[in-house]
Amino acid sequence: MTKKIIRNYVTLVCMIGFSEAFFFAIYQIFLASRGMNLLQINIINAFFMASIFLLEIPTGSFADVFGRKKSVALGCFTLSASFLIYYFSQSFWIFILAEIIGALGNTFITGALEAWMVDSLKFHEFDGDIHDVFNKEMRWREFSVIGGSLIGGFIGDYNLALPWLFTSIGMMLSGVYVLVRFKEEYFAKQKRALSFAPMIKTAKESMAYGVRHKSVFYIIAFGLLMSLSFQGFNMQWPFVFQNLGLSVSQLGMLFVAISLFSILGSQLSKKFGKMIGKEKETLIVSQVITFLGMICAATFTGLYPVMLWFLIHEGGRGMFKPLKQAYLNKRIESDKRATVLSFDSMLSKAGAFAGLLLSGYLANSYSISLSWMVSSCILGGSILVFLRLKNGD
Repeated sequence: MTKKIIRNYVTLVCMIGFSEAFFFAIYQIFLASRGMNLLQINIINAFFMASIFLLEIPTGSFADVFGRKKSVALGCFTLSASFLIYYFSQSFWIFILAEIIGALGNTFITGALEAWMVDSLKFHEFDGDIHDVFNKEMRWREFSVIGGSLIGGFIGDYNLALPWLFTSIGMMLSGVYVLVRFKEEYFAKQKRALSFAPMIKTAKESMAYGVRHKSVFYIIAFGLLMSLSFQGFNMQWPFVFQNLGLSVSQLGMLFVAISLFSILGSQLSKKFGKMIGKEKETLIVSQVITFLGMICAATFTGLYPVMLWFLIHEGGRGMFKPLKQAYLNKRIESDKRATVLSFDSMLSKAGAFAGLLLSGYLANSYSISLSWMVSSCILGGSILVFLRLKNGD
């Protein structure tokens, strides 16, 4: 049964990753083709982050109270609607509406999907290493993203709007898969009135849990600062490489390389953990690699040097995710898992919101190079702060 749970979890993650990857290489260029400047593009995405910040705890509590399966399925269908709006939109404000709807769908999935998997395995007395599950998820998701980004890049060369339609269809099929294949035996089947009271109670307890346990809170805070520092790179890399001579379909192929380096990073994470021995130090090493890639990509010139260091930074980021997932899930109680993970995602999106506004302003008013340099310095400072914190192991 545990193999079936892992298979269903990884399959859904791959379906979602494959579907969303259709627009990964063309997102910013698509918005620019609809008349948006660099600051407007970041503001549109900032509404997504701000909405997630507001919605994470309520939807995470919904999952804990009413069931993770319902939450994940609802999230897939809501995201499908958001991407369909993107396909038809020509307006700055309609793009913002699509981002808000997309944020709602995303928050129904965030925390709930991971919590479903962890607690389902726990219910069936899984005796393996949860880190291996997260590594498998990361590896197969990135392979699915490779396929989606390649297809999306070639479709985008023909019509920049079509990838959004493909994504909408894929997310609809993902929701159907959840309804058909997912089971939730561990969840207590009770008749419950639709009320915000139990959700508010669960949210307060889980947020207090996250703040009270220093090892949990420190890694969540570190993730917030990292999220802030990554936004310039997330939003501006297609323009950098397009200016260095790549076409839309070539950007899709570059995204394949990004995915491969993320896979490599995720696979190296466990080996680094065994070599170093301590989780906190391993997390820091992964982000030192990321920092070096960022600072060099910001300062070097020429297609191949910039590409190499950019990919190295993606490898460091790939190392961090499974390390953080394993670190957090070892320290969270089952009944608060979805909400605490949503609390983590909420603060991460708060950092992303600030990073989007800052990097968008710097890139639009000055240059992308300055935006990337400032982002690199933020990550470097965050590493030094996290290194000095006590009781973070």
